[in-house]
Amino acid sequence: MSDHTIPKPGISDAEWCIMHEVWHGEPITSSEITSRIRHTNQWTSGTIKTLLHRLVQKGVLDFQRKGNRYLYRSNFTEAECINYASDQLLHTVFKGRPVPMLAYLVQSSRMSGVEVESLRELLDEIQQDLPPVVPRREAA
Repeated sequence: MSDHTIPKPGISDAEWCIMHEVWHGEPITSSEITSRIRHTNQWTSGTIKTLLHRLVQKGVLDFQRKGNRYLYRSNFTEAECINYASDQLLHTVFKGRPVPMLAYLVQSSRMSGVEVESLRELLDEIQQDLPPVVPRREAA
């Protein structure tokens, strides 16, 4: 992880769409982003340029001018932004409680059998690194 900290202004849903394209193809121009996401939304190039400008203002993106084009690069890795957004969700919505957050995410998604098994394996790996659970005695 870099020594950057993710800027406090969060990345909006529309900005996440832009960021995924930046991470996938950086350096990238606004016209390249437009052509890549054309099939998923009806945004104009002006809308995309506005979103890019907001991300630059927030410090999430940087750009370099090459002739009459702007090449955009992220100042943060995808993992850094996901970590920040996940941390915000955990602490803001779920008051720092991971079990209710995980329960919500698992119950509200449509997981395949393979995904469920993968989650089970992950939890087993985590549990192996923890001290054994001592059963509580029932009160008499």
